[in-house]
Amino acid sequence: MATHDRSASVAVGEPDVGFQAGFGFYLGLVVTGIVAIAGLVAGATTATLLGVLPSTVTAVAIVGHIVASRAHGLPERIGGSRWRRLACYVPPAAFAGTLLGYGFAPSVVTERFAVVAIVLVLLTGVAAYGVDRMARNRYVTAVAADEPAATWSYHRVGFGSGESVVTAFTTLLILAGVLGAWYGNARGLVWSMYGLVMLLSIRFNWGGTWNSFDPSDRWNPPEIRAHEAGLVIDRAHAKKFVPWADVEDVRLTDAELVLERRWLNLRCDRSAIDDPDSVREAIDRVRSRAETHGSRAVETAD
Repeated sequence: MATHDRSASVAVGEPDVGFQAGFGFYLGLVVTGIVAIAGLVAGATTATLLGVLPSTVTAVAIVGHIVASRAHGLPERIGGSRWRRLACYVPPAAFAGTLLGYGFAPSVVTERFAVVAIVLVLLTGVAAYGVDRMARNRYVTAVAADEPAATWSYHRVGFGSGESVVTAFTTLLILAGVLGAWYGNARGLVWSMYGLVMLLSIRFNWGGTWNSFDPSDRWNPPEIRAHEAGLVIDRAHAKKFVPWADVEDVRLTDAELVLERRWLNLRCDRSAIDDPDSVREAIDRVRSRAETHGSRAVETAD
């Protein structure tokens, strides 16, 4: 978690029903997992566990639902801190840690114990991820509740873009083919030649537009919005907040709109932006206002 001076307030209220249900289910799984592990260590039979665990997860989920409904600002507090979000993964990590006893106490950590622990790791891990995502999205929505000054489609350029991923894949394909041929597999040469043709076609744009990465062809591309508090990167499944304090400079070139940060820059394909000049001007205006009126601390949700 990082703190930055920016004029933005987090509008909190009663958590929505979706978060209440998700948090209650997560809490129910965690408590039920603890009961299951304790029961196995105590030597409870499978029939006993099957009779106790379903009612436990239901009862605790209902209690968790009620607790979440009364804890105003709970998702925003969790979503606004990296450490609080990571804390969601402590229970699945603890359940995974019980498997370490398999080699030290085989009389306690039986195969039945290992199976239950693995199931608990998977279930609580998925639930923790759900709480993490829901909390982060709701924090971003709360901290950037104002109307955006600019909105544009985010088609990444450079490292991590679609073309760079395909280039990396074809390079690995060539290397794997060469390695296979080295060990006597003649098919490795075929895969190497295929990867080489793909790599050269991307590099020199052979074959017209069949291998091009047109931003307009992307289905539901991510969106970036410029708010008073900072940038919101809105993907279909998750949102990310970037405060203006993390943006060191904004540049508009012939090919890109670059928002420079300390570590990873946001490099947007200019051709995917409807009006790049207007977007750049709007970003400059909102950054200037944020620097002028910055007086409160806003937590970064990375």
